[in-house]
Amino acid sequence: MSAYKRMDQVVSAIATVHCTVKTEIGYKESIAQLLTQLGDLNHYEQCSCSFVSPYFTLVPTALFASSKPEELLQFTVEHTVPKGETDYNRLPEWNLVVIYQMPLWVKSALVVKMPRIVIQHELAHVLRHMNTGSTIPLKTQVILQENTFSIVIRKDGLIAHASVQEYQNAEDVLYHLMICYKRLDISTKSQIALSSSTPEANLVAEKVIQLSQKVQDFSIHTLQATTNSHLQFQTLCV
Repeated sequence: MSAYKRMDQVVSAIATVHCTVKTEIGYKESIAQLLTQLGDLNHYEQCSCSFVSPYFTLVPTALFASSKPEELLQFTVEHTVPKGETDYNRLPEWNLVVIYQMPLWVKSALVVKMPRIVIQHELAHVLRHMNTGSTIPLKTQVILQENTFSIVIRKDGLIAHASVQEYQNAEDVLYHLMICYKRLDISTKSQIALSSSTPEANLVAEKVIQLSQKVQDFSIHTLQATTNSHLQFQTLCV
């Protein structure tokens, strides 16, 4: 996990901790180490955290208002979501709410040290970005993390697809992209933005581009890989 600083439109890494023990205790210790590396936390005017979870759902604002978030999330999650682990972010620009599972330790590890921090699901950041500029052209955004990737497709001014998938290699990412485009009947040339924040994910993104050029039906699309460009989306949420 890493912390970044944005100054004068430039995003730069200021601290990184590699979590080797992937348990609740291990994650909490890694976050504590990361915060220690940041020094005096009072120096930061605004703080934002992007949380990635494959356990989420998007619901219309009207449905959210008349229902319980825990029950709506449970409809789309196979396992039982523990009490208190349901959180949500409102997206008035899309008249939607993203509801997701977030372990209690995430807030306890961050809010105690940074009371003003804004924690939101990664898709909340991407969806807000999708509402900037002209909303008519087809737009596809892919964000690659360590072992998951988020994909959002805006078609005809509407959110046509939003998901978080697990992957093992570049073939998995490209396969899902191709399936999405086929189901949405996207056959005209388009641009696909891939963003990643780790060296390993960067390599996966580059290989996805290479593989896409070898697939006849998909080679018409232009794929572009960047590093950390998705971090800019968080400025829309603080």
